[in-house]
Amino acid sequence: MKRTQLRHALVAVAVGAVVLTGCSGGEEAAAGKGPASSAADKPKPQDKPTKTEAPASKDVRIVKAGVEDHQTWGPKAYVVHYEAKNSGAAAANYYAEIEFLDKDGDHLGQTGITVDKLGPGKTSEGNTAPLEAEIRNGKLTDIRSARVTKVDRTDAQ
Repeated sequence: MKRTQLRHALVAVAVGAVVLTGCSGGEEAAAGKGPASSAADKPKPQDKPTKTEAPASKDVRIVKAGVEDHQTWGPKAYVVHYEAKNSGAAAANYYAEIEFLDKDGDHLGQTGITVDKLGPGKTSEGNTAPLEAEIRNGKLTDIRSARVTKVDRTDAQ
């Protein structure tokens, strides 16, 4: 009797494994013989992004960067002059990250800039310099270049 119960248990486990494999697409889906996903998983035409605005990353750019004597940032500071232009249809707030690189192009650190309530089609210019605490992988004097690595645009309230 115990042998029969064991056999039934093994059959139940085997049937359960086949059922689970069939539910998930299993080997057939992996081999390309069966459906890997249902129609509900496929994007519908109306799910495609309809946003027509330019990506925010094109709205902020570095105009020039280098070592200079600056009234705010001090003598021999690495100063980044930037420009933000709102290419959207409504007023926007911007946050951008500027990454600082050494002579080999390796990351030294980064800083952030903000531009608030910039009207559509308007341009804002500014400058910034990294603080010593923002440069974690070297020294301020190691900076040779800078680049914008991230731009977030939100609607101005």
